[in-house]
Amino acid sequence: MILDEDIKKTSVIEAFFKSKIIQEIVEHKVEIYTITKEGTLLCKYSILGIEETERDQLMSGFLMALNVFAKDIGFPSGVSLIRSGNLEARFSSGDYVFSVLIIDYSMPLGLMTEPILSGLSKELCDIFEETYKEVLLKGSKTNVYRPSDFLGFQSQITKIIDRYGRETDELYQKLVLIESMYAKVPQKWILPLIEKVHDGIDLVEELRKIPSIYRNQLKTAIDKVYFDSMPLWEIFAISTIPDDIFN
Repeated sequence: MILDEDIKKTSVIEAFFKSKIIQEIVEHKVEIYTITKEGTLLCKYSILGIEETERDQLMSGFLMALNVFAKDIGFPSGVSLIRSGNLEARFSSGDYVFSVLIIDYSMPLGLMTEPILSGLSKELCDIFEETYKEVLLKGSKTNVYRPSDFLGFQSQITKIIDRYGRETDELYQKLVLIESMYAKVPQKWILPLIEKVHDGIDLVEELRKIPSIYRNQLKTAIDKVYFDSMPLWEIFAISTIPDDIFN
């Protein structure tokens, strides 16, 4: 049951996130912030390779304040996910820091692909704390952190995102095949391909081998998977099946 008070609290948080300053700071499609519980930015990663600026410190202060505000008004775990306009922010908290994965996209993700980005945000937070446990423990006592101590995490983020990209590519292909069965393409054509996806088959060529009478159903399945989670495919630079696959 959703109470009026809960709606008011959520509205306040969304209004805060929709503020002009937040909209101006988020200039890129995907950004990842790792911030101490006190609001110090330890690492900022842009999927476009943009370096940190003074505005990133301002952003980390806003995100910390937002998380604290959520706890103060009755959300014990703070913020987990906020959607406002084109922006999505996913918060994952650890013992010393919290990570925020911010995405600038106009379309929401599909139900089957939604957990991927939530998992990415949590894993980044967990690995950061595991990697820098001693440094964070010391910093939590003195509230002094050296940015140079955390520069190496940029390369770790790249490796993690690359791994998620490979897993997402496999997911994309399997979703196309599963949707094809829902579209009434016989299982005898689809199930063997699902078993081979992990081995790196050329899915485009395999789909072209399926009898032409099923091409309309296949095209419907391909389009549905693409549009249901288009932001995800773009974030991880997935090579989606071309529109002219059967031309």
